[in-house]
Amino acid sequence: MQLDSALRDELAELAEQDFRGASLGEVVLRLVREYKIQRIVHQYEALRADPEAWASYQVEARLTDGVAGDRIPGASEEYPEYNR
Repeated sequence: MQLDSALRDELAELAEQDFRGASLGEVVLRLVREYKIQRIVHQYEALRADPEAWASYQVEARLTDGVAGDRIPGASEEYPEYNR
C-alpha cells in the first residue's frame, strides 16, 4: 500500500500518541475496526428512530436470544450468594 508522506506521518503520530506506539498497520486495523463498530451503532440508531421497525427487531431478538442461550443461567442464578 502506498501512502503519501503526510498521511504516513499522521498515522505515525496517531500510533505514538493514541495507540501506544503500535505499528502503522495495527493502527489502520484498529481504525477500520472502530469505523465498522460506528457503522453498526449508527444502524441501530436508525432502527430505533423507526418505532415499528424497532418493535419488530425487539420481538425477533427475544425469540432468538432464548434459543442462542440454550437457557444458560445468568450470573444472578449462577452466583446467588452475590444477590442482595
